[in-house]
Amino acid sequence: MSHSPQSFIHPETPFPVGVEYYRGGTPKSEVWNEDFARIRASGFKIVRTASYWNWMEPYPGIYKLDDFDQLMDTAAEHSLSVWMDIMLATHGACPEWLTRENPDMCAVNWRGQPMMPDAQPAYSQGGMIHCYDHPIWRERGGDLLRHVINRYKNHPALHVWGIWDGINLSSAWVDQGNGYPCYCENTLSRWKLWLQNNFTLEEFNKRVQRRFPSWDYVEPPRSNNNVVEMLVYRQFHYENLASHLKWMVGVTKEIDSIHETRTHGAWFPRPWDEICAMEADSWGMSMPSNDLLTSRDPMKIAERAFAFDWSRSIGREGRWWNEEIYSGMAKGGVTWKKQSEPEELTALLWMTLAYGAAGAMFWQYRPDYLAFESPGYNLMAPDGRPTPRSKAVTAALKQIESISEHLPLEIVQAEVAIVVDSTSQDIFTLNDEGDRFLADLRGVYRTLWQKGIPVDLLTPRMDWSGYKLLFLPNVTVMTAQICEKIQRTLIENADTHIVAEGSFGMYAYNGISSYNPPDGLANSLGIRVADFSRVTEYDIEQGANVLETTYGPVTITSPTGYAVLEGVDKTAHVATLGGKPVAMTNADQRLTWYAFNLSAGFSDIGDHTIISGILGDVGVNAPIASSDPEVVPVTRKSVQGGSLLFLFNTSPEVRSVSLDLLIPATKIFDLLGDRELDLLDGTFGTEIAKSGVGVFSIIDN
Repeated sequence: MSHSPQSFIHPETPFPVGVEYYRGGTPKSEVWNEDFARIRASGFKIVRTASYWNWMEPYPGIYKLDDFDQLMDTAAEHSLSVWMDIMLATHGACPEWLTRENPDMCAVNWRGQPMMPDAQPAYSQGGMIHCYDHPIWRERGGDLLRHVINRYKNHPALHVWGIWDGINLSSAWVDQGNGYPCYCENTLSRWKLWLQNNFTLEEFNKRVQRRFPSWDYVEPPRSNNNVVEMLVYRQFHYENLASHLKWMVGVTKEIDSIHETRTHGAWFPRPWDEICAMEADSWGMSMPSNDLLTSRDPMKIAERAFAFDWSRSIGREGRWWNEEIYSGMAKGGVTWKKQSEPEELTALLWMTLAYGAAGAMFWQYRPDYLAFESPGYNLMAPDGRPTPRSKAVTAALKQIESISEHLPLEIVQAEVAIVVDSTSQDIFTLNDEGDRFLADLRGVYRTLWQKGIPVDLLTPRMDWSGYKLLFLPNVTVMTAQICEKIQRTLIENADTHIVAEGSFGMYAYNGISSYNPPDGLANSLGIRVADFSRVTEYDIEQGANVLETTYGPVTITSPTGYAVLEGVDKTAHVATLGGKPVAMTNADQRLTWYAFNLSAGFSDIGDHTIISGILGDVGVNAPIASSDPEVVPVTRKSVQGGSLLFLFNTSPEVRSVSLDLLIPATKIFDLLGDRELDLLDGTFGTEIAKSGVGVFSIIDN
């Protein structure tokens, strides 16, 4: 039985909000009744439980679930739903008896060393060391999965099956952050089979530029410097990861076809996100919340909006959860860290709603007393009493409930999109530039967000039609898929303009440096790369950092690399640096390449002069324009008709702002202030509290 996202709406509210509550053994059951009563009274609808495998099955085939029985029953008594995570992978250890019986189940690092028992700040009772590719994982893990689902599938409190928390490679905790996949014998066997199902030996040799005489000589790459082979090896791991998730979801759906299955990633894109998100009913994300509105760069909160748009873009039918809004950041331990400000939590909660989430979850309610995450992530104080954070969230929940008649919101296709290319992300990551890729990916987005310009995030697998403007940040690996996508878009969508930025087509489809970048497009564009260089701190000090653009001079403020371009035929340069062309447009001016990143040289925020000029050229405007750049407008469609306007004040001061509407409007209501505002010639004014949120209903008839 299949379900649309509408089938999974919470019975009480279209936007349920909950809290992570129980992890094997903590908090103690004596406080559950009091906590659940307070949780319910605060407006939360869901409690979440993490179920560590070694806690649930301490002996082979012996399941100790009395505490989960009690939690489910207590939740039902307080009219709370339960989000049940079944952690067979990524987080938490499998039972010790299982790895003792099957020592070859341990993940192996690139040096051939098996993973030894370990612990992490979040799970002191044991970190995950097992590999998913060992057949015993599916055998024993499947037994537990089936037992738990059969046990609770008909419980009145059950709402969501958390099938994979923080989906990641089995080697995630093995190599201490080096990013290498697993190299155990079971993984290598699956890899060899995958290779031979996807390539002939001749095709594989051509792909990786080797001369292996037979498959027997093919070994996995053990260094990121072996680029072409590592790209293939990682692609296997991503597809392998998705196949394991598909198996887990399949087992779940065979027993329970009613309840939602979900999995989640990080607050930034990862190369395997899209392929994995296809397998579950919904996608989700975890998210640090501190120092977003209380740093020297309060526009950092735009990076969370980017994460929300990313989750929405890859979630099945757009369904996603913000399932871990942290109330602080690990680890607390004995030297405490700064907790999130109440306004940061409420702003993120409102943003989650505005960006179309199915719901939101806070991580976590009480401290995790067992681990060094305590204190660190908690909404409540160590004794379970309210904090300013929990009080602010409670107040926001009441406000959200007051506008429930407008939910769920509709998010229409934007006029602007940004392309996220996972293969290019891998190239950057292999070269230790993964953070640079992510910063560049979000750079233009941050500027568009501040201007109130709606943005969609796309991948090469998605439909690119119907957009006025596509940004391609660092689409550096020119696979056949993305090359064809660019060419087809330009042919079939006469109104679409493409702006490539940064490293564009510098690598061929298989990861070798291109002989003629942008690979596969240079001749048709009439653009060639003549050289490469960089603006350094010294250049900035000496004044050799001024771009001459068609929109006026622009000053580079932070070091950045660039390519020197040459054009032929009817191509024209649109930016020069020291007299050298560094940006060019093709003959019909529909594909422009800025051979530097539009944000790297500007403190990771897309340059306003250039981006405003591009928007003006293609005729893109914000539906609602704010007079104050620190008050960001986000516009959505209400289920009641008309629009909802969310105003996010990123400033620590009260802001008075004027709004110009480019959408039809006859009346404006301040929903949180419960009053109608004066509307004159499409303009109205209002005041937004420091780091606060305003919500307005726009009536158009």
